[in-house]
Amino acid sequence: METAPDVTLSKKQRKAFSVARRSAARVLKSRYRSLFLARVAYKKLFKDKGGMQAVAGDVRLLIRLVQAWARKEYRAIPWRPLLYATAALAYFVSPLDLIPDLIPGLGFIDDVAIVGAVLQSIQRELQAFKAWEQAVSHAELSEVEA
Repeated sequence: METAPDVTLSKKQRKAFSVARRSAARVLKSRYRSLFLARVAYKKLFKDKGGMQAVAGDVRLLIRLVQAWARKEYRAIPWRPLLYATAALAYFVSPLDLIPDLIPGLGFIDDVAIVGAVLQSIQRELQAFKAWEQAVSHAELSEVEA
C-alpha cells in the first residue's frame, strides 16, 4: 500500500500538491488531456538543462506511465498512485509554482521535492510498471527476431 506523498512535504508544498491533485483528477477524465499533459511535461523536461536533471529519468518514467495508461496499454495501476503520478506532472508543468522555475538555481527545488515525494510514495507501482515495460520490450524484440 502506498503512502501519501504529503507526509514528506512542507505545509505550503502540501497545499500546492493538493491543487495539483485536483487538476490531475480532471486531466485523467480524458485520454486526450492525459496525453497532452505528458507531452507538455516531456517538452519542458527536454528544454531544462539543469534544475530537473537530478530526477529527469524519474520524470520520464512518470510520463511513460501516464502515456501507457491513457493509451490503455497499461491499466494495472490503482487509481491513487496514478493520480499522484499525474499530479506530479501537473505540478511540474504548472507556471504557478511555489518557487517560479525562472529563478536560476532555485526554480526547480519545489518541483524536485514534489516529484521525489511522489516517487517515494508509489515506488512499488513504479517497479511493477518498469517490469511491465521490460516484458513488453522483450516480447516485441522476440517478435522481430522470429
